[in-house]
Amino acid sequence: MIDTGTLTDLITQFRNTTAANSISPESVGSILQKIVDILATAGTQANLDIINKWHEALKTAAPALTALSQGNADRNHVYLAARSVNLYTGAQADLTPIQIQQATTERAGAMRAQQVTDLNAARRDVADIKKQIQTINSLLGVGTADNLYKSSQISCQVVNGTLRLLGAQNLTAAGYVPYLFRRVRKRNPFKNKFATAEQRAAKKYCPAKKGWGLFGSIYSVRLNGTQVEFSTNPHSRICTKALGWSADAATLVSRHTDTNGNIRFGLGRSSVSFTDPKNPKKQRMIRLTFGIGFAKPIYPGTAAITPANLTSSLATFTIIYDPGTQRWTFST
Repeated sequence: MIDTGTLTDLITQFRNTTAANSISPESVGSILQKIVDILATAGTQANLDIINKWHEALKTAAPALTALSQGNADRNHVYLAARSVNLYTGAQADLTPIQIQQATTERAGAMRAQQVTDLNAARRDVADIKKQIQTINSLLGVGTADNLYKSSQISCQVVNGTLRLLGAQNLTAAGYVPYLFRRVRKRNPFKNKFATAEQRAAKKYCPAKKGWGLFGSIYSVRLNGTQVEFSTNPHSRICTKALGWSADAATLVSRHTDTNGNIRFGLGRSSVSFTDPKNPKKQRMIRLTFGIGFAKPIYPGTAAITPANLTSSLATFTIIYDPGTQRWTFST
């Protein structure tokens, strides 16, 4: 653009020079050169066309974003506050808040307040579970094979005639309970309720089994400190809740007298006589083997329990009948 104010000043200067009758080729040339220099700064038509195109484009241009910041928020949405400027007029304005969509399983987005609450709750639950696992692991000694071996090993000991179980504190603290086993030969009655009458008549018994058999149920044995106590229920009711408890070894043997006057006791499918077969006038020494192991609580009728269910080792002990004193005592 030409500075017309400067041209006006030069024309006034030329007039003043003429009025003073001091015009000369040098002065006229100087003034005209200055006018030429100013005219040289004028844009070409091409430049003017470009400017006109910009002018027309700015009339229809969308406002430009000039500022973006965190706006108000609620529990479910995040908003951005924005300002814009009209590129043609220069007027500024606040835009409608921009909403960030919530995150879904299909796309990324903003997290809702409830999702943060749920996430924090999940983190607390996981932390609590980890603490419980650490507690259980520490109780059971989980972590190394050596610790696991040590924590699951229990043993029986006879102290002043009473049976003690050692090494079971961590197991009982972790919620495991003791079970009583004995070495027997068993043959349970065949009681398949889905079998026909003919099948039940043809097969009165299941296959014979020999080895460790569960004696009673979860209600047969308990620990009083380290002392082992046995249910005083009749053996026909040994699987039900105990009516009383005894630390006497004789509790494990149920005596009866047969038709010949011999004193006997049941052991699995066998009936064992106290009478010495070599001398019917005397009684014989008898040794019976039992074992105690720990497992999770399994209530009567729920599932068959074998030593394979145990978390611990099987701590064995024996009870011995002395014909001299006619008493049962513990031994290991």
